[in-house]
Amino acid sequence: MLIDQKINSQTNDSELFMEGVMCINSAQWLLAYGIFKQLISAVKNPSGAMLYNMALCHFFAEEYVKTIVMLNEALQKTAKPSSLANQASNFPEQLWVVEHQTNAHLFALTETIFSINPAIVKLRIRRLLIDANVKIENWQEVIRLASLPEMEKCTNVIEAVAIAKKQY
Repeated sequence: MLIDQKINSQTNDSELFMEGVMCINSAQWLLAYGIFKQLISAVKNPSGAMLYNMALCHFFAEEYVKTIVMLNEALQKTAKPSSLANQASNFPEQLWVVEHQTNAHLFALTETIFSINPAIVKLRIRRLLIDANVKIENWQEVIRLASLPEMEKCTNVIEAVAIAKKQY
């Protein structure tokens, strides 16, 4: 009986997670916030994807310090490059251009995406970190993050650095 309840609970958490992803990707921030807050409070060690998605919710709730805390935790959970992650270098250059020039970092991540694409995940985490640091006017951190690999190609980073140089 307890095993069935545990399996149902895990299934429900997995379904709830995916509902939260859909809510974020359709800008239903209030619903997504509630879902990810519930999911994170129910576990001792939230996954990187859970943390990233909660960080997005905090960002749109204008809770920028909480955003930064969640993103730093998520960054620690990014996988070391693996054979699957090495495929990132084989992606078409045009797709990297789209990644850099759009606000793709404002969309939710699933557990699978988080685990098999560490290079892309790190880029998105750092881009969102820059956006949050701009909001709290932490120009020194904006400049530091902007100096990391691939960041200089991102539209939001280029804009943030321009603002930071005027302010800092």
